[in-house]
Amino acid sequence: MFAKWMLLNVNVGVLGHVDSGKTTLSKALSTVASTAAFDKNPQSQKRGITLDLGFSSFKVEKNIPPHLEPSDAIQITLVDCPGHASLIRTIICGTHIIDLMLLVVDVNKGFQTQTAECLVIGELTCDALVVVLNKVDLIPPEERDAKIAKMKLRVSKTLQSTKFKDAPIVAVSAIQKVEVPTGEGMDELISTLLTSIPDPREKRSELANLPFLFAVDHCFSKSGQGTVLTGTVLRGCIRVGETVEIPQEKLKKKIKSIQMFRNPIEEISPGDRAGICVTQLDPSVMERGYLAAPDSLSACQACLLTGVARIAYFKGDVCSKQRFHVSIGQDTVLARITCLRRVEETKAEEEFEYVEELHDKDGVGEAREMVLEFDAPVVAPMAGVVIGSRLDTDPLSSSCRLAFYGTVARVFASSQECRTSLSVYRHKQRRGEVERVVDPRHCIVRDLFKAETNWELFTGLAVTVTFLPSSTLATTEGDNADSIPGVVEGSFGRSGKCRIRLSADLPDALVKRFSGKAGKKLSKEATTAENANADAITAANKLSGHLVVTLNFKKHVFDATKRFVQ
Repeated sequence: MFAKWMLLNVNVGVLGHVDSGKTTLSKALSTVASTAAFDKNPQSQKRGITLDLGFSSFKVEKNIPPHLEPSDAIQITLVDCPGHASLIRTIICGTHIIDLMLLVVDVNKGFQTQTAECLVIGELTCDALVVVLNKVDLIPPEERDAKIAKMKLRVSKTLQSTKFKDAPIVAVSAIQKVEVPTGEGMDELISTLLTSIPDPREKRSELANLPFLFAVDHCFSKSGQGTVLTGTVLRGCIRVGETVEIPQEKLKKKIKSIQMFRNPIEEISPGDRAGICVTQLDPSVMERGYLAAPDSLSACQACLLTGVARIAYFKGDVCSKQRFHVSIGQDTVLARITCLRRVEETKAEEEFEYVEELHDKDGVGEAREMVLEFDAPVVAPMAGVVIGSRLDTDPLSSSCRLAFYGTVARVFASSQECRTSLSVYRHKQRRGEVERVVDPRHCIVRDLFKAETNWELFTGLAVTVTFLPSSTLATTEGDNADSIPGVVEGSFGRSGKCRIRLSADLPDALVKRFSGKAGKKLSKEATTAENANADAITAANKLSGHLVVTLNFKKHVFDATKRFVQ
């Protein structure tokens, strides 16, 4: 048995379209199977497809690449993910724990729908890829080399638009035959795997200092021992005898023993695949979830994502108030989304601007944050990758169901806590018109508010008054016109009119034009001038027009009772 510090464990995800040979490939590579390997699920055996994550491993003791030294051995833990479209939730859960992805492609069919979805998921969750062209044994020997070369070229072109454009491509046959008991191309595949694995030790060393977090993928009872929770260490370290918590249930349990692929050990650290045994725990409490350091993680009903981006292959809209299936942590739940843009202001309180839609391009003013409000509580580790999907669409469709992604920045126990904690504004503009000038500093304005307006929300807000000649009303917003600032003093009458106070005097000509009878007289003259010559019309237009009142403000999106701000 190798000392633990001399054995480097690397988690490799095996993904691809259903029936591309992923489980057969894992069998051909593996020498040690876990309790949940190779379709042991009865339904998997009955239906002939993988329904849950499967785990197995093999060790490499010779020809270890220089970048993975010093290590006496490399243990490759294979995470066999299902390929069926309806099991995308399970696929996403599996990719959160991997260091490298094996993308299995049927050499006779090329890229298929779930192959493409797995590639997208891989881009979001890991940094290294090896493409495996499987089932080469089905190609006639005289055509094999040409067909493999052609498929390698096709796959390489597909990868050019991804971060895996230089990924190696290996052709294999995972079927074990008498003349080739380990399958064709396995040695080349293992060699390629070793050279492609990014050294995870520096990253894991940083993660080891964080509170313990263990992603559980299976839970079962063992007679005379207790309950075993199998999974992968995401961060932190834990030893036999220490206490862990199931955050979903707020249950704390003491660790009785730990095993790694049937070998008992005392301590586990980031990247390790292990089984943790505890006592007096009903296995039905949790099939998939987390073990964590006590009081370090709790369930949430809402969260704030940062670094949000739309997945380019998704053809639908991603708009605020829509509901998506969200894969977060070990769960996939429905959530209502709100797209946001962080406002860069030097204030003690963070401010966000409400955005209607998440667009493809990352331009000025684009949404980069998002609020998720879940239908059911979930456990969301900080900085975890979140993927939003449309899983209610036809799984047999060729369209991409993955819509957006981001990382967890903040979590909230309830939607109400989220809404009261975040300052989210929506920019609004209202325009009205001066009905009458009372004096050079005071005006009566119509069409700016409704009769039922709550005046407490608007009194004291700033407005601008701009004179727009009739000839420019259809083509300008008054950007080039002189404006006078003012404030809303309150209501005038009961029809929604208001009274405003200006910070400077209106010009005498405008006071005369818009003060009662004088305004009516000038309006009549302007109407008569419409039948005169062009010069008369121009002269009349200089006097006729509108005093437009503009009110710009920010409205709280999450709290309608709050006062508007500017």
